[in-house]
Amino acid sequence: HVKDIILQSNPLLEAFGNAKTVRNNNSSRFGKYFEIQFSRGGEPDGGKISNFLLEKSRVVSQNECERNFHIFYQLIEGASQEQQQNLGIMSLDYYYYLNQTDTYQVEGTDDRSDFHETMNAMMVIGIRGEDQQLVLQIVAGILHLGNISFREEGNYARVENADTLAFPAYLLGIDQGRLNEKVTSRKMDSKWGGRSESITVTLNVEQAAYTRDALAKGLYARVFDFLVESINRAMRKPHEEYSIGVLDIYGFEIFQKNGFEQFCINFVNEKLQQIFIELTLKAEQEEYVQEGIKWTQIQYFNNKVVCDLIENKL
Repeated sequence: HVKDIILQSNPLLEAFGNAKTVRNNNSSRFGKYFEIQFSRGGEPDGGKISNFLLEKSRVVSQNECERNFHIFYQLIEGASQEQQQNLGIMSLDYYYYLNQTDTYQVEGTDDRSDFHETMNAMMVIGIRGEDQQLVLQIVAGILHLGNISFREEGNYARVENADTLAFPAYLLGIDQGRLNEKVTSRKMDSKWGGRSESITVTLNVEQAAYTRDALAKGLYARVFDFLVESINRAMRKPHEEYSIGVLDIYGFEIFQKNGFEQFCINFVNEKLQQIFIELTLKAEQEEYVQEGIKWTQIQYFNNKVVCDLIENKL
């Protein structure tokens, strides 16, 4: 059973955490540390996944010739007629979060087949049917959120078409008026002379679009964390005996636009590379020299200069 969970966790996390980039059609857009635990007889009987640095910005925008996370395309291509009706599934080019790059298909990838594999993986891991439905509702809700657009009215943002609020509000289980309020305004708490009061600040068009996107990214990240927690719950064992840890780092990318999120991701990769160099290449080769062992020196770029550039004070 644990073997099945370990094997099925891969297509599930790939569906929600991988995407097509310019470099790779199935690029990992998150990092994970996977600990596989073994019994005394050498059988895998437990495990734990720690995930880090999910590329949340991909949910709301992608670079040219790239796609969003696989699950969005899988859902649209693989959903049953009933699911399409319940979730308001439209064509791929209907959704703003998918149509920005005009890239929908990936050579050698069957999104319809992969959707059924993803749903089967959820079942094997033990995610209940109603929870599976909620996951799909949120994924569809995020797509519909992206289609909420704004117009300027006296320097303030107004939802351009009130009808675009109805379906995301329904799928996310919230009141339409409440959703409208939350994407066009924010509450600010102020304290003055020992008294505190809340002020509602109306947003401009740019701020409203940012708020909508922040909501979409936050929802997606929580769904991803729920899936990781579900896998861990299914593999949990009361005590550890022997284990092997596998670190699967984030795919290193340099985009035309690199935000703070990408900076953090690349910095983590540089630090991991530095640890590998220090512990494996540098330390081992120094030991060979001390012991007088004949060996062929391995040339490598020591990226310490990159880490120092970021970490040292100016």
